[in-house]
Amino acid sequence: MLKNKYDFMQKITPQMRAVAERVRAWNAAHPERVNDYRSDYLAERKFWNEGGPVMEKVEEFDVPGGPHGKVNVRLHYPVLGKVLPILVFVHGGGYSLGNNDTHSRVMRILAQKTGCCVIGVNYVLAPEARWPSQMLETVEVIRYFHTHAAEWNLDGNDISLAGDSAGGTLCFSSMLYLRDEYKEGKDYLTSLLLYYGGYGLREGVSARMWGNDVDEIVMDGAPPFNPSFVSAEDAVTPYYNPTLYADLTYDIPPCFIACGGCDPALDNSVTLYEMLYDKGFTCELKVYEGIMHAFLHYSRMLDMAYDAMQDGADFMARARIIKRGK
Repeated sequence: MLKNKYDFMQKITPQMRAVAERVRAWNAAHPERVNDYRSDYLAERKFWNEGGPVMEKVEEFDVPGGPHGKVNVRLHYPVLGKVLPILVFVHGGGYSLGNNDTHSRVMRILAQKTGCCVIGVNYVLAPEARWPSQMLETVEVIRYFHTHAAEWNLDGNDISLAGDSAGGTLCFSSMLYLRDEYKEGKDYLTSLLLYYGGYGLREGVSARMWGNDVDEIVMDGAPPFNPSFVSAEDAVTPYYNPTLYADLTYDIPPCFIACGGCDPALDNSVTLYEMLYDKGFTCELKVYEGIMHAFLHYSRMLDMAYDAMQDGADFMARARIIKRGK
């Protein structure tokens, strides 16, 4: 029940509270969102994507292949005239919302801070496309740019992955799929930047005590084991539930695992970190206290969003040094 949860507005930071108040006001002014949630989500995100870094070049392209024939991507070049490393960015939205427009500002900030060409994956959405379509399209994009990077003046042997929420989950799952099904990725994946993803843990303190009308991750009783766009068979694969079913004892790239301290997904991030750290992998857990889910979106009003992206960029730079030293 909602009344059993934390009074989150009393526990989040002043800047996070200002964001929450703005989101609540917008929601109150748009009651039709209950009936047309997807288009309403796109409209609400326009404010959060205004401004930010300006890229030297932005290009759209359809990567061939994947379960639906092609995958739309958007390339963000922060500079021109030199070969750039690659950061494949996978947006969140519960597999059913979002696109490269809703995460444009996030990708441009990451491009500026990392010096990478950030490639946004505009994967097919659920429930129209069932899982694992979203993961398979992400895998196809990664493999394409590993092979064809030189055509785009990019370094196909220096690829990192980043994603928020469901996008973070897709990054980690795609890495496992590349490792297990294609026997590749070990040599060319530099790092993973995993922002408040879900990795198979569906219960715990954070899931019960956080979640509200602003982030809309409300557990009002036991959730279903898997949503309707995932079959019962797929739900027990290592790619949909990595902390439950995947072998996390070998060939995991350096992982930056980040989450807000007031996020229902916090226990997922902590659990993944503990599993990887225990096996000796290079990983870092960063918890941003007083911060809610989806906070990367809110860089117009939330300094911590910039901090988290800078922390990810710094981790990537360290991972690159480790990689070159091997």
